[in-house]
Amino acid sequence: MISISQKKGVLFGVIWSFIAWVPYYTDYLGTIRHVIGIPAALGLNLELSLGRGDAFIYSILLGAGLGFIFGSIVDFVKTGVKIVGLFPHKKRRLFRRGL
Repeated sequence: MISISQKKGVLFGVIWSFIAWVPYYTDYLGTIRHVIGIPAALGLNLELSLGRGDAFIYSILLGAGLGFIFGSIVDFVKTGVKIVGLFPHKKRRLFRRGL
Protein backbone atom coordinates (compact mmCIF):
# COMPACT_ATOMS: atom_id res chain seq x y z
CA MET A 1 0.00 0.00 0.00
CA ILE A 2 1.24 3.47 -0.82
CA SER A 3 1.64 5.80 2.13
CA ILE A 4 0.80 9.49 2.20
CA SER A 5 4.49 10.43 2.11
CA GLN A 6 4.96 8.39 -1.06
CA LYS A 7 1.91 9.99 -2.70
CA LYS A 8 3.25 13.44 -1.84
CA GLY A 9 6.65 12.40 -3.19
CA VAL A 10 5.16 11.31 -6.53
CA LEU A 11 3.20 14.55 -6.81
CA PHE A 12 6.31 16.56 -5.95
CA GLY A 13 8.31 14.59 -8.52
CA VAL A 14 5.80 15.26 -11.31
CA ILE A 15 5.71 18.98 -10.50
CA TRP A 16 9.52 19.00 -10.32
CA SER A 17 9.77 17.38 -13.75
CA PHE A 18 7.47 20.01 -15.26
CA ILE A 19 9.51 22.83 -13.69
CA ALA A 20 12.74 21.16 -14.85
CA TRP A 21 11.97 22.02 -18.47
CA VAL A 22 11.68 25.77 -17.82
CA PRO A 23 15.46 26.45 -18.04
CA TYR A 24 15.67 24.43 -21.26
CA TYR A 25 12.99 26.44 -23.08
CA THR A 26 13.57 29.88 -21.54
CA ASP A 27 16.33 31.76 -19.74
CA TYR A 28 14.47 31.72 -16.43
CA LEU A 29 16.09 29.75 -13.62
CA GLY A 30 19.22 29.30 -15.70
CA THR A 31 21.51 29.77 -12.72
CA ILE A 32 20.09 26.74 -10.92
CA ARG A 33 19.62 24.64 -14.04
CA HIS A 34 22.01 21.95 -12.82
CA VAL A 35 19.89 21.37 -9.70
CA ILE A 36 16.35 21.88 -10.91
CA GLY A 37 16.88 20.31 -14.31
CA ILE A 38 17.83 16.81 -13.15
CA PRO A 39 14.67 15.06 -14.48
CA ALA A 40 14.92 16.90 -17.80
CA ALA A 41 18.58 15.99 -18.24
CA LEU A 42 17.89 12.35 -17.35
CA GLY A 43 14.98 12.28 -19.79
CA LEU A 44 17.11 13.73 -22.58
CA ASN A 45 19.89 11.22 -21.93
CA LEU A 46 17.41 8.33 -21.87
CA GLU A 47 15.90 9.41 -25.19
CA LEU A 48 19.34 9.68 -26.76
CA SER A 49 20.44 6.30 -25.47
CA LEU A 50 17.26 4.47 -26.50
CA GLY A 51 16.90 6.23 -29.83
CA ARG A 52 13.12 6.51 -29.54
CA GLY A 53 10.46 8.04 -27.36
CA ASP A 54 9.95 11.49 -25.94
CA ALA A 55 12.30 13.11 -23.45
CA PHE A 56 9.45 15.04 -21.84
CA ILE A 57 7.52 11.86 -20.99
CA TYR A 58 10.69 10.16 -19.78
CA SER A 59 11.42 13.09 -17.51
CA ILE A 60 7.91 12.93 -16.02
CA LEU A 61 8.28 9.21 -15.35
CA LEU A 62 11.76 9.63 -13.88
CA GLY A 63 10.62 12.58 -11.75
CA ALA A 64 7.71 10.54 -10.38
CA GLY A 65 10.09 7.67 -9.65
CA LEU A 66 12.57 9.92 -7.88
CA GLY A 67 9.74 11.47 -5.87
CA PHE A 68 8.50 8.02 -4.89
CA ILE A 69 11.98 7.02 -3.73
CA PHE A 70 12.37 10.24 -1.71
CA GLY A 71 8.91 9.71 -0.19
CA SER A 72 9.82 6.13 0.73
CA ILE A 73 13.02 7.31 2.40
CA VAL A 74 11.11 9.95 4.36
CA ASP A 75 8.51 7.37 5.38
CA PHE A 76 11.23 4.95 6.51
CA VAL A 77 13.04 7.63 8.50
CA LYS A 78 9.83 8.74 10.21
CA THR A 79 8.80 5.24 11.27
CA GLY A 80 11.99 3.19 11.47
CA VAL A 81 14.69 5.48 12.85
CA LYS A 82 14.53 6.33 16.52
CA ILE A 83 16.88 8.97 17.87
CA VAL A 84 17.72 8.26 21.50
CA GLY A 85 17.40 11.30 23.72
CA LEU A 86 15.57 13.47 21.21
CA PHE A 87 12.33 13.52 23.15
CA PRO A 88 12.76 13.45 26.93
CA HIS A 89 10.32 10.88 28.32
CA LYS A 90 10.76 11.91 31.97
CA LYS A 91 9.01 15.22 31.39
CA ARG A 92 6.08 13.44 29.73
CA ARG A 93 5.74 11.07 32.70
CA LEU A 94 5.73 13.98 35.13
CA PHE A 95 2.98 15.71 33.19
CA ARG A 96 0.87 12.54 33.21
CA ARG A 97 1.13 12.28 36.99
CA GLY A 98 -0.02 15.83 37.41
CA LEU A 99 3.26 17.20 38.72
